[in-house]
Amino acid sequence: MSINVHSHTRLPKIAMQLDDLTVKEAAEFLRVSEKTVYRWIRQGVIPTIKFQGQYRFDRKEIEAWARYKRIGGTAPSTPQNEAQQEQIDLESAVKIGGIHYKIEGDSPDEIFRNMVELFPFAAKMIPDMKEALITDLIEREALVTTGIGNGIALPHPRHPREWGIGAPVVGVFFLERPAEMQAFDGEPVFVLFPILCSTVKGHLIMLSQAGHLLNNPDFREYLRTNPTRTELMIRIANGLPA
Repeated sequence: MSINVHSHTRLPKIAMQLDDLTVKEAAEFLRVSEKTVYRWIRQGVIPTIKFQGQYRFDRKEIEAWARYKRIGGTAPSTPQNEAQQEQIDLESAVKIGGIHYKIEGDSPDEIFRNMVELFPFAAKMIPDMKEALITDLIEREALVTTGIGNGIALPHPRHPREWGIGAPVVGVFFLERPAEMQAFDGEPVFVLFPILCSTVKGHLIMLSQAGHLLNNPDFREYLRTNPTRTELMIRIANGLPA
């Protein structure tokens, strides 16, 4: 699978500014095999981009991810009070982001624009901030798909940013019709779990919790039943389907 970045004139410049690592260098830093790194890429649990057919890793993002995961001999470096402030959970994040249905759009650009407008806090965002969020989501998707397979995508800006929300946000957006997002398994996406966080650590926590839930085959099949908001929130609160 290759992502066409040439139609987005700003993207090559963005990618070339990265203090990036190759797969081999990332594996050496994390003290794992390259095969393990590729598996994490397929699962969508490690922050990465794909530029000119090659995966690259932002050094700062990988260092933060490794500290949070305690991978590669690293250890968390955040103060105790900051760690306490970052005690966040998927259920609370989804309550802020909301659960939404019948999202229109046949391309990521159209879907993201419609999706952002439906966030409960969207009306309070200044127009420039809202447009920045839409642009960040589109540019991140152009670098490498956020489709993790099985019809699910985890859209998110490439870098955490304070969006004026005050807490991590995860939304659930069921599409009106499946859309092609170049997911690794080639399956069109029918549901999106966008993640918005102001810190790298918050983003990694949300990505880990969402990934744990979405890696469960029973829960993935449950999503295909188009559950009600109440039913889905109960399942998310319980961590796995009953």
